Amino acid sequence: MLAVGGSTVELYWMDTGVLEDAAHFACAYRSLSRGRQRKVDAFLFMKDKKLSLGAGLLLRQGLAAHGIDEQEAVIAYGENGKPYLPYYPDIHFNLSHSGGMAVAVFADTAVGCDVERIEAADLPLARQFFSEGEYRYLAGFPAGQQRDAAFYRLWTLKESFVKTIGAGLALPLDAFEIVIMAGESGGKHEQIEVRQNVDPAARYLFGEYCFGGYSVSVCLYCNRYQKKCEWCLNEQMDQKVCYHERVTRTCITTEKELILMAACSNNRPCPCTFDCPRHGRCCECVAHHRDNNEGVPGCFFSAEAEATYDRSIEALCRDRGIL
Repeated sequence: MLAVGGSTVELYWMDTGVLEDAAHFACAYRSLSRGRQRKVDAFLFMKDKKLSLGAGLLLRQGLAAHGIDEQEAVIAYGENGKPYLPYYPDIHFNLSHSGGMAVAVFADTAVGCDVERIEAADLPLARQFFSEGEYRYLAGFPAGQQRDAAFYRLWTLKESFVKTIGAGLALPLDAFEIVIMAGESGGKHEQIEVRQNVDPAARYLFGEYCFGGYSVSVCLYCNRYQKKCEWCLNEQMDQKVCYHERVTRTCITTEKELILMAACSNNRPCPCTFDCPRHGRCCECVAHHRDNNEGVPGCFFSAEAEATYDRSIEALCRDRGIL
């Protein structure tokens, strides 16, 4: 179980080298559904067969955790080939494999994952498939291990997003941009965002993991409008709140339809001095802080208090004279 933003996902991984033994391979093969066996059989080389089999074993393990038998599970495929469980709409999963590693991820919302073995960075490939900003980020690392790791970090982040939205090859890798920024607490924790026009109102969270020379990224769809608001002054509201304007889409008390957070004009002057791409975009800023457990955004404070970079509730109360 791993945390991605405020959500929990189940991440499974497997070194498929354990399937080198022919008897072990045969036993694992027989334990899976005929559909997965056909996927394994479709590969010509044993290395690829082991990867497909390993992904199937992880799928079986993840399904079992939800009380589903892999041999009986019905798996359908979206327009661009993303698998899903039509009879379990609240269980989402994704598979990936590379080199000798297989990975599976499960969540209660749309999710995607990608694993890649870290090898030499391919700058010509990055120039072709990365955005200008991503390429500049990559080129900023010295040639060698740091650039290699940065290349596959970006690659897996981009692939995990594409797999989350189920776009497949229909969405070119340079049609959106992964932005990696230093965190507000001295840059210790980096922040990752995706700039995209596929669904501008949606928010996507990312998790990253490295082990055994592999880079793994997980992307999770986050519907910000359905998250409970701890700061809402009206306990009767359904919590679909635009925090600055203090309005909701549906208020249980008044039954009035007002505006979605995505429809907020987001044009208020922003006093925050931290360098980030969300200045003046109030709702996006609040959602980002809440998703990353970073306290209150700087625009809630006076200019003097904002300059301290203390974003805690206690600091806000002191600034407002409550404490």
